Amino acid sequence: MPDGKRQLVYLASNQRGLELERYEIERLLARLNMTNVSFSCREDGDGYDWDLARQQIELADLFILLVGDEYGPMAPTGISYLHREFVHARTIGKPVLAFLKNLPVGGSLTPEQGRLKGFYQLVTQQVSYKLWHLRDELLSYARTAINNIEPRLDFGWVRWTEKMEKQEPVTGSQDAAMTGDAAVVDLGGGSLTVRERLEMSRKPVNLMVSAKVYQGGNLSREEMILPARLDQLYRALHSSFAGNISEDRLRGCLETFIADTVRKQLLGRRPNAHAVDDIRVSKSQFRSIMETWERLGLAAHTEKAGRHYWIANSDLAQVRTV
Repeated sequence: MPDGKRQLVYLASNQRGLELERYEIERLLARLNMTNVSFSCREDGDGYDWDLARQQIELADLFILLVGDEYGPMAPTGISYLHREFVHARTIGKPVLAFLKNLPVGGSLTPEQGRLKGFYQLVTQQVSYKLWHLRDELLSYARTAINNIEPRLDFGWVRWTEKMEKQEPVTGSQDAAMTGDAAVVDLGGGSLTVRERLEMSRKPVNLMVSAKVYQGGNLSREEMILPARLDQLYRALHSSFAGNISEDRLRGCLETFIADTVRKQLLGRRPNAHAVDDIRVSKSQFRSIMETWERLGLAAHTEKAGRHYWIANSDLAQVRTV
């Protein structure tokens, strides 16, 4: 790796029972010029931040799964946070290294061990893995596997040493002279009042949604259509992009907003299923929605380093539909 470059790694593991193993692997990563960008799954923290975990997984060049004796803290959907992180890494195509502690053999399994066994079956069917029992063999396996995969990883991260270029603040539409409901904006095809634009924003839209459905030991991705209206979606998301926010993060806010409805409908469709997870809205459709709001003067965006950032036009959002 060139001087100054570092690979970003998401080390996914539970906290309890793996404190020392996790520490040793983090130290190994540092020696190999890699940086861990994860946080371990634990039950005594102030809630699990899935949006942050997903963001860090997507940021990383490599996903390392470290599993010990426990399935781990579980989300309301019925799967562990660790399980959820692994599924997301696989879904977006991240390189994965898995290190699984040997399961106990003989006798009947406890419910915890049963869930762990099901997770093991999923992992071993999808990625290359190593079984470990002693800490020394875990570190030996990890060192070899990381050295072997490192040449195939993405470019990595480099410290920015030059003075950062000042970014112009993003503002809402500057074409409007706001005077309450009589505010007028030229949209190219004529002038519209704020009220008229909000009326146009009531256009119905069928959201294209996909989600993972868990039934027994099987996992399938289901697709569904969720009817909505543009103005309803705008009001739901407005507080989330009152300031600059990336398009990916804003789409995550929409996915969170519709999650309960999607779960209820999919579980109703599949009565034997026990959990619904990883709810996603089509990227292309979400971009189209954002561009519609921008044409209506309800939002504005900038682009930096290939990423889109959005801000709501707060003045327009204060006008209520009738």
